[in-house]
Amino acid sequence: MAGCVNFISPPVTLCPPRASLSPTSRLSFSFSGDAVHSLSREPTIFLRRASRSPSIVAPRFRVVAAEKAEPLKIMISGAPASGKGTQCELITQKYGLVHISAGDLLRAEIASGSENGRLAKEYMEKGQLVPDEIVVLMVKDRLSQKDSEESGWLLDGYPRSSSQATALKGFGFQPDLFILLEVPEDILIERVVGRRLDPVTGKIYHLKYSPPETEEIAARLTQRFDDTEEKAKLRLKTHNQNVRDVLSMYDDITLKIPGNRSKEEVFAKIDTALSEMLQQRNKAPSSLLS
Repeated sequence: MAGCVNFISPPVTLCPPRASLSPTSRLSFSFSGDAVHSLSREPTIFLRRASRSPSIVAPRFRVVAAEKAEPLKIMISGAPASGKGTQCELITQKYGLVHISAGDLLRAEIASGSENGRLAKEYMEKGQLVPDEIVVLMVKDRLSQKDSEESGWLLDGYPRSSSQATALKGFGFQPDLFILLEVPEDILIERVVGRRLDPVTGKIYHLKYSPPETEEIAARLTQRFDDTEEKAKLRLKTHNQNVRDVLSMYDDITLKIPGNRSKEEVFAKIDTALSEMLQQRNKAPSSLLS
């Protein structure tokens, strides 16, 4: 019989899987050395060494492992003092994203004394948006660095106009989620005016809501040049004029959160959204293909 394996003592023929056994057949085997022994009281069956017929081929499977999930790409927006910095810190601590603040990039450029920095400061002091030709390439270069590509990124306070959003999209940068923190204007003004910067650590404090830990720290705190009430109102006006255009670019992936709640409540909503997103990405299982 073609494709079958012959046994001796007594003669028995075992066929490949496609040759079905009768419902009453009872074959149970255990392996020991080169022989196959019956576990029942039936006569012992010995398997010839020559029984490795090339016609019997064990099924071969190819294991396809799930690819590593794409890192998260998140944008967070809101008016000055809406709580973006606090939420960015909580997000990066839990999810390991690279925090990229357009404002910090600009302030670093200003501190360097470069021509772009000088121009940027002039616009910022007027409460106006810094021209795209200054800031877009700055943000693009940071998003393109290796750590951002491997760990994912959290873009803070950018884009601030539809033209900036369009430029980023043209460079291939598209977020998975756009978070918008919404806070009433009177609360925003109070938050801005009370903010203070520690020039040693770079940490932001608030004289009322998050005072410094020691008198030594309090003595060295400074107020950023754009954190006055006058400039804050100008920045709020600019923000409100542009935020609608930006939202129209990311309408289907926008998460709006009231930012005047406690930082824990705000983060809980963000955390839920990001966790669900990661769970969906990690659901792709390994597969077996014959």
